This record gives sequence, C-alpha cells and structure tokens, in this order.
Amino acid sequence: MADGFDWAALPEVPIVRILTHLPHKDKLAASATCKQWRACLFRFEFWSHVSMHFNCWERKRSKFLAKNCGRFIRAAVVKFNSRIFHEAGQCLDVLEHLSRNRNLETFSLQPSSCHLNLLEFDYRPLTDEDNRSIDRCVYLIKKLVLTARCLRHLSLGCMEVLQGFTPDLLQALTQRHASSLHTLHLASVKEDWVYNIIDIGPRDLTPFSQLTTLSLDYDNLTDELLLSLAQPQVCKLHTLTLMVHGVRMGQEYVCDQAWWRACQTLPRLQVTLIMLHTYAGVMALTSILQPHMPLVRLRQYFCNHVSVAAITFIGNHLNEEFRELEIVEEMENRQPQPYDANCAEDPFVMLAWRCHRLQSLRLIGIELAIMDIIAIARLRGPRLQRLDISLSCLMHSLSDDDDSDEAGCSWSVPLCHLREEEKYHFCAQVSKSLGRQWYPLLDRQLPPAVLHSEEDAESAYMSVLLKDQNPFQDLNNNNTSKSCIL
Repeated sequence: MADGFDWAALPEVPIVRILTHLPHKDKLAASATCKQWRACLFRFEFWSHVSMHFNCWERKRSKFLAKNCGRFIRAAVVKFNSRIFHEAGQCLDVLEHLSRNRNLETFSLQPSSCHLNLLEFDYRPLTDEDNRSIDRCVYLIKKLVLTARCLRHLSLGCMEVLQGFTPDLLQALTQRHASSLHTLHLASVKEDWVYNIIDIGPRDLTPFSQLTTLSLDYDNLTDELLLSLAQPQVCKLHTLTLMVHGVRMGQEYVCDQAWWRACQTLPRLQVTLIMLHTYAGVMALTSILQPHMPLVRLRQYFCNHVSVAAITFIGNHLNEEFRELEIVEEMENRQPQPYDANCAEDPFVMLAWRCHRLQSLRLIGIELAIMDIIAIARLRGPRLQRLDISLSCLMHSLSDDDDSDEAGCSWSVPLCHLREEEKYHFCAQVSKSLGRQWYPLLDRQLPPAVLHSEEDAESAYMSVLLKDQNPFQDLNNNNTSKSCIL
C-alpha cells in the first residue's frame, strides 16, 4: 500500500478478516492501531468463550470484558471470591450484563466458597435487605435462563444459598431449554449437618431430553428419580455426581435393583460419590454403595472416619470401573488418623490389586505403612497416574526392620523421623515401580485445613469440585487462557 494510507478508513469486513488469522496476542497489538480496529476486536467471533476472574490482578480486564462482550458471548465462566463483599457484588454486575444475552449457551459460576457474602460485613445477622440482595442474584440467574435461546450448560457453583431456589430455576429451564440442556450442576456444599432438603422429583428432570451430565445432592436421589432418568427416551445421562452431606433418620437408599435397571438402559453411566463433612454418611457408606452402582470415583473430605468395609466392598463388587479414590482428613497436632483394618491385608492394597483401572489414589491425613505404599506401587505400576501420600502420614513398622531386636513388635515410627538414606530407599522403590520420579507430599504442599483446624476446609476441596463443573476444562481456546489487560 502507498505511504500515508488511512488505516482507520479500512472497512470493517476486511479488518475482521485480518484479525481472524492472528493469534490472540497479535489481535491485541493490532487493536491498538486506531478506534476502528479496536472496535472490531470485540466481535463474537473472537470472544465466544470468556473466563472472568475478579481477583485484584484480573478484575479490570474482567469488568471490561463483561461490559463489552457480555451481550454476545456464547460461554461464560465467572470466578470470584464469594466471601469478599466487593467480588460478590461484581459478580452481580456480570450477571446483569449476561442476563441480556440471547446467544448465551454456557454459564458456570465458580465461587471460592459455598457461601455468598453480599454484605459488607458478613458477621451481621441476616436482614430483609440482605435477603433482597440474594433474591436479586437469583432473579438475575433466572432472567439469564429465560433470556437465552439455547442454554446447554448451567452450573450454580455448589452454593448452598442458591439451592433453595432450585424448583423455580428448574421450572424456568424446562420452559426454555428442555430440548437443549446437556449439563446441569445442582449439587451443593454444606458444612453444617443440619440443613433443609429441597424436593426434586422426576417431573423436574425428565423434561430435559438431551441431559448427559448431572450433579445432585444424594438427598434428592430416589429409586423413582433414577429410573425416570434411565429411560432412553427421556435423557442420555452418562455422568452422575452425587454429594453426600448427611443421613436422615429412616432414609431409604437407592436399591441395587434400581441401579441394575439404570445400567441396562444407560450402559455408559458413570457415578462419582463425594462425601463432605459427614461422619454419619461414611458410617452409612456400605448402605449407599450397591453391587450394580457404576461407581468410578469416591472422594471423601473431612469426615473423621475411614470405612474399611466400604473400601473392601468397592474392591470386591465395583472393581471393574472404579478409577479414583481420594480421602482427605484433618491431622490434629500433625497426628494422622489411624483406621482399624481388622484383616490380614491392608484394604488399600487390596483395592489396588482388585481394581485394574485404578488411576488415582490420594490419601491425606490417615496413617499408612510404607510397606503398603510400596505394595500399591508394585501392583499398579505406571498405570497409577497419581499417588498423593503425605510424608507425615507414612509410618515405618519395626517388625519390618531386619536389624531390630524387637521383631514382631507393632510399634511404628513416622518416616520423617528416619535417616535420609532410609527415606531415599523408600522413594526409590516406589519410583521404580511407578516408572517416574516420586516423592511424598511435604506439609507445605498440603491444604492448610489438614494441619490447622481453624483454617477454612473449603480450600481443600472447592477447586476440585468446581474443576468437574468447568465447561472450559477440555476446550483449547486461547481466548479463555489469556489474562492480558485490554
């Protein structure tokens, strides 16, 4: 082109065509040319998927994107610290923009906590004004649902405060998106064992004919609801996540016959069971588990008990599909919790032996023998992609020490108290079996709530739960990964 060409006079169509061929970083550089080029940057072709974070580093960028792209983006993830008043308020501002977007197909809330602080001082008692703030949040979510033409993914971020409005939300979803919704996350996180149960029945979920992924509180699951979802003409469910918070008096558990019938019509069905702050739930775990439940993963957080019977049941009856076990417990005074095996073989070793698809084993806060970890590594080998064990939890039994004069004694000492060469020898054995370098987790690598009871337990599991609900998890989209300030 000739010198002195007026780039601002270039029509919009060729500018958009040029930007289409540029990577994200170069798009930002090109948008600095002039106001015309900058305006072309904010087109739905370039911002179809947006992840907004409201921490101090990305707040400015996220507010800018919400204002300029909120009206046309197709997928939005909103990450914020729900315990901080200002970030919760900014989340409402984003909802205001998104509630006018007819093209929205994916919406996911990703809060830091199950609590939503819409008060500047969260220690004050709840007032009518506070309730109005929560009502406004629910109103905007409902408006978002009713405005969108074809919603495919909806996640409420496990927030307990929103669960009370689930029936109204389901009614709105049925009205607008019964034939388009693929993913629905309604499960909540409850830290208190006393809570209200929201009634969700077959009529609420069977209208969604394209539903493939669903998360619910276990309190809502019944034989009738499971069998209604298992009808091929109703939905195509293949991922079901159940959150267990407690056990009600006289509660009826989903029977094995219902699981068997569900698996006959939904052969791809996979179940994830999550136990949260529920000692009673772990005690009842053998009643929740059924021989025909297609259990793929079990996660347990801060339940103060390990059900050896349940671990043994999984190894005996659910070993064909089971792939992941995670147990995280608090260590008071850095003392791991023992569990009573009452059998010759360790239940975790037997699980590793029987579950041929086991890929991930994360055991934090419970007492483990180093010989059992060596055995697990040998049984699974490189197929065990993740093995997270805390150094503070590993115990060395004197009965395994050939040089000890107290052979046969059950007394044991923590591995961290042994000599460095003994630690190295242990890690070398595990590393050799796994086919990669392996070390146990140090205390500084553990969630703070494991070592300090005053810390917020949510920091240990909230990110794990929300990772399963993130619609961008499998997307390779540069627009969602960049955090440049525009």
